[in-house]
Amino acid sequence: MAAGGLMYTASFSNVNVTNAVQNIWEILAGSTTSVLIHSIRLTFTPTIVSGVAQDVRAQLNIQTITSAGSGGATVTPAALNKRNTLAAVSSFQRTVVTTQGALGAILDSENVSIIVPFERIYTPDQRIPISAGNRLAVNLSAGLGTAYLASSEIYFEEI
Repeated sequence: MAAGGLMYTASFSNVNVTNAVQNIWEILAGSTTSVLIHSIRLTFTPTIVSGVAQDVRAQLNIQTITSAGSGGATVTPAALNKRNTLAAVSSFQRTVVTTQGALGAILDSENVSIIVPFERIYTPDQRIPISAGNRLAVNLSAGLGTAYLASSEIYFEEI
């Protein structure tokens, strides 16, 4: 099923993810606009020792949050269709480290290898809705033992 709203992407590339519990993404739906998450992709650059990528497991939770964290950086979403000249009203913060917002219900929890990209492409029935004014986080619930470079993108629809 095709999207009925306006499609956007929010992304970052080669950002240092410190060895700390943090929200990789914090998403706030606009006050008058709901959001549907279509896909999430997260990749890390692993440490290479003697030509072999060293595996580390990242405990990722996709969960609601009830208040904003502090720190990190704002990401400006980009429209997927050049004919869409409307700026997204939802806001995105990446790598929110210093203080997390209050975490809520866990919608998905996975222990993923940093060697393999984490990617979820949701079918229409699985898309994650965020009601107007509400928040969602992609949370790293345990430090990784050291800092790693990460890249990520989220495809979403405002309805």
